[in-house]
Amino acid sequence: MVGKTAVTVEGQQPAFASLDVSAGRFAISILFGLVAGLVLQIWTVAFLGRLGPEALYVRSVYTPVGYLVLAVTEGLVVAAQVSAGIAARSGRERDSLKSLPTFFAVGAGLLVLQTVMATVVSGPVLTALGVAPEARHEVLVFVVAVALTGAAGLVPYLGTGVLRGLGHTGSAAWLGVLFTVLSIVGTVALHAVTGLGVLAVPIGGLPAIVIVGASVALVLRRKQLAWPGMAIDRGAVRELLGLGAPVAGTFLLLTIVTFGYLRVLREAGPTEVAGFALGQMAVALLMVIAMAVGSGTAVAVTLRPGASRRGINYAGLVTALRLSVPPYFLLGAAAFLLREPVARALTTDRAAAAVAADYFAWVGPTLVLFGGTLALLSYLEQIGRAGAAFLLNVVYFTVMLAAAFLIPGPVDAGTLAKLIAAGNVVGFGGLWFSARFLVLRR
Repeated sequence: MVGKTAVTVEGQQPAFASLDVSAGRFAISILFGLVAGLVLQIWTVAFLGRLGPEALYVRSVYTPVGYLVLAVTEGLVVAAQVSAGIAARSGRERDSLKSLPTFFAVGAGLLVLQTVMATVVSGPVLTALGVAPEARHEVLVFVVAVALTGAAGLVPYLGTGVLRGLGHTGSAAWLGVLFTVLSIVGTVALHAVTGLGVLAVPIGGLPAIVIVGASVALVLRRKQLAWPGMAIDRGAVRELLGLGAPVAGTFLLLTIVTFGYLRVLREAGPTEVAGFALGQMAVALLMVIAMAVGSGTAVAVTLRPGASRRGINYAGLVTALRLSVPPYFLLGAAAFLLREPVARALTTDRAAAAVAADYFAWVGPTLVLFGGTLALLSYLEQIGRAGAAFLLNVVYFTVMLAAAFLIPGPVDAGTLAKLIAAGNVVGFGGLWFSARFLVLRR
C-alpha cells in the first residue's frame, strides 16, 4: 500500500512513482518556518509569565485569543498557498497574487470584527475567563491590540503563503525565522526601554511585521509576479469559502475539544488536570512535523502537471503517510520508553509528573498513527479537500467527546488517556479509507 509502485487508476494516466524527494525537501523547509512560529508562541507565554502577578490574567487569555487569530491567519494562508500553486501549475504564475487583496480584506475585517465583539461583550467574556474587575481594562486593551496587530501581520503571512505555494519554501521558511527573531528582539527592547509590560508583545512585534512584510514584497517582485489590483475578486471569495473557512474551522474545533476534555476532568482534581494538560501540550508541540509533511507533500503534488489529478493526488496521499511514519515512530518510542524523565522535565510537581508519564505510556505507542492522521488531514486540506477534512474532524471529535462524557463515574486523566490512545488507532483507520475514497472517486 505504501510502496514505490506507481498508482494506476482506471481510466487515468499512471501517477508518479514517488514524490518522496520533492515532498521531503518542501516539508523540511516548511518545518523550519513552523518551528519558528512555535518558538514565538512559547516564548510569548513565558515572557508574559515573567512579568509578575499583574500579567497572570493576560497570560490566561492569551491562548484562546491567540487561537482565534491563528484560525483566521492559517485559513487565509492555506487559501493563498493552494491558489498560488494551482495558478503556477496552470501556467498563470504571474497572476499568483490576484486573490491576495480579497484575502487581506476578509481577514482584516474578521479580526476587526473580533475586536468589536470583544469590546461590546467584554463583561461576560472576561467573567467567564475569571478575570478580576481591576484587571479587566488591561486585559481588554491587550486583546484588542493582539487582534489589530494580527490584521497588519496578514501581509507577511499571506506573502509567505504564496511563496510556499509556488515552491519557494526555503525563502518562506527563512522569512518566518526572521519574523520570530525580530518579534522577540522588538518585544524585549520595547519593554526594557519603556516598561510597557504586556502591551510590549503586540506593539513590539510591529517592526517585525513592517520589515518582513517589505522583505516578502521584495522577494515576490523578484519572482516577476504581476502586482494585483485592489478590487475584491469573486473567485477569491469562493476560494476562501472552499479552502480557508474549513481550515479556520478546524482550529476553532481544536479549541472546543481542548476545553471539552478539561470539562470531563472537572472532578478529577488540579493534579490530574495539570498532568493531563502537560501531556497534551507535549503532543501538541509535535504536531508541527505532521503539518510540515502534509503541507510539503501538498505543495509538491499541486505543482505537478497533469489534467487528471486522481492518480497524482493518491500518490501524494501515500507519500504523506510514508514520510510521517519514521519520525513519529521514533518520537512515540521515546515518549513511551523515556516517559518518566520527560514528565519530570516538564514539571517539578512529582504528582503531576506521574500523571503526565501515565499519559505518555498510553498515548506514546499510538503517536505513529496520530502523526499519520494529522499528515493526511493537512494534505487533504491543501489539495482542495479542506471541506471534507473539516467534516472528518467534526465526526471524529464529536465521537471522542461523546465517548468521554459517557464514561461512568468521575473520569481521571489515565482513563481519558486510554480513550485518546484508542481514538488514535480507530481514527487513523477510518481516515485512511475515507481519504483514499476522496482522492480516488470520480
